[in-house]
Amino acid sequence: MSFHHLNSPTPSQERTESKKRPHLSVFRFASFQTTNRTPSQAPPAYSPDDTLAERNHLHAKILHWMRLAIALVTLLVSLIIIAFSGNVLRIYNDTRYNNVEWILPLWPATVDLRPARALVACGVVLAVFSLVYVVLALAPTPLRSLRPLNLISTLVAFLSLFITIFTTAYASTIDDHLSDNTQAGTLASWTCRWQGFSSVAPGRFSDICSQSTAASDLVILMIVLEVFHVLLAGWGWWVGAKIKKVGGEKGIAV
Repeated sequence: MSFHHLNSPTPSQERTESKKRPHLSVFRFASFQTTNRTPSQAPPAYSPDDTLAERNHLHAKILHWMRLAIALVTLLVSLIIIAFSGNVLRIYNDTRYNNVEWILPLWPATVDLRPARALVACGVVLAVFSLVYVVLALAPTPLRSLRPLNLISTLVAFLSLFITIFTTAYASTIDDHLSDNTQAGTLASWTCRWQGFSSVAPGRFSDICSQSTAASDLVILMIVLEVFHVLLAGWGWWVGAKIKKVGGEKGIAV
């Protein structure tokens, strides 16, 4: 028997030693490599506060575009009011002394222009307010955040509502007071007496009556629109309070 044969392990010893040796399979090697590394953390689940914050931010976006739409509509309607009332005053100035087609004067000795001028002034103020809000709401300035826009929108809404109510009451009171007066009248009250007789009405009286009435009706429409604007201003403060309660409104731009 040779020396090599005496030192060679038997088959049973080989099996025992193979069990003792670490078996570096693919799976064991992969697990060995990641044993000392920090496991990756899964993204945190959405909390109720996160969902509420996203909902409030969505409300702020909707609020922003609704107020911007109201400002644009107000600007458009204001320009129409200015155009109608300004045209009425222009026609009056053109026909006040130039009435060669008519033997008798077209206008009474006293024509009260205050209602027409009040409509022009109302349209100008509302147009300026709306234009300022649109510029501030769209310009990339610090005023574009929610709280400054709430302040500006609230101020514009209440002032516009007051101006439209005052203009409507002021103009209608003067018109009603002079509606039956044969010696004086406003542009609307004097020309609208010919309503229904447009074929014989002198000097574009039908145009003055229809445009004066349209301008007055548009101011009444603006009252309804500004009431809605005031409600949106209140909603803006409510959304701002919700955002501040959840996580603060710093950096919340619309």
